[in-house]
Amino acid sequence: MDFSKAISELLNLTKPFVGRPDLIQGPGGNTSVKNESGDMLIKASGYRFNELSEKSGISAVNARAIADYFSTVEVISKEKCEKESLELVSQNILSDAAGIKFPKPSMETGFHAVLDKYVVHTHSVWTNLINCNTNSSELIQKISERLKQPIAYIPFVSPGFGLSYLITKELKNAEEHRTNKPVLFFLENHGIVAHGDSPSKIVDLLTELDSVCAELFSSKIESYPSTVLSKTENEFFPVNTYCSDFLKKNNVTLSFFDQVLFPDQTVFFNANISFNSQQRNKINIGADYKVSYACNEREAMSIHETLTAYLFLYSTLFELGQTLRLISGEEIDYINNMDMEKHRKNLMNKS
Repeated sequence: MDFSKAISELLNLTKPFVGRPDLIQGPGGNTSVKNESGDMLIKASGYRFNELSEKSGISAVNARAIADYFSTVEVISKEKCEKESLELVSQNILSDAAGIKFPKPSMETGFHAVLDKYVVHTHSVWTNLINCNTNSSELIQKISERLKQPIAYIPFVSPGFGLSYLITKELKNAEEHRTNKPVLFFLENHGIVAHGDSPSKIVDLLTELDSVCAELFSSKIESYPSTVLSKTENEFFPVNTYCSDFLKKNNVTLSFFDQVLFPDQTVFFNANISFNSQQRNKINIGADYKVSYACNEREAMSIHETLTAYLFLYSTLFELGQTLRLISGEEIDYINNMDMEKHRKNLMNKS
């Protein structure tokens, strides 16, 4: 089957978010495009946005079969449905024109399948200033009044089945009550999802949303810290001192990172941080709070983008006297044990 048109559309939809560590950190976030046959092209699991090309980082699935499942599934147990939905997605991965099966798609394929033709999901720090804030309801009301768009707020649930199920439920509720379906989904302690039938309108809407969110917190998008790394021998170092300055100013110790704001934080930080130790780890924080990464460049970039986003969210909310909403220990354990998260981490280990 020829997917060349849909692949081109997916690459064009993804392009505005490439090189934006304030919106996408590491292999996080995803985009998708559906064709007239009900098939869907979506970012493959574990790939960074800048790694997508006509021959890399893209998967294809039968979206109709997956959407039908989420529209009718009855939840018996979280674990059972997680396994069942992953198996369903795996069974519906398509093959390219040469008969070669596409790679494993994003773990969030389910909600992409039930949404409109074009879907963008980012981990924007600007929207996460809302999602990681206990005052989110009031803030979203202000945003809704500014944008004049139907918005849904999804309480925190681990990425995967649960998130797709709740988004499907929002769509069904809108249909049953004959109200406008949400075009934006704020995901508590996670990110933002936008969908529609026009890629340019989605990009414009997300751009406007980020600006409004930044304004609410007296921030400027252009002032977000650089995440560029330099290399010395076998380690990578940030070119600026943003992270080190925060850690030093607040006399941060290892226990500080027990405060989890979003899923990718625990995925990339868990058991990977060493403080003032001769035992080198992937993330090393020296006696002078200098940060370095002892891993391949691809993983170092992903970790550093995630660390910068975490410290930016924490410091911005803390300095404004806002109360941070944290993810519970039970959810953290569940995320760390998810097979798809292990799959993403294994891909990051590859240069």
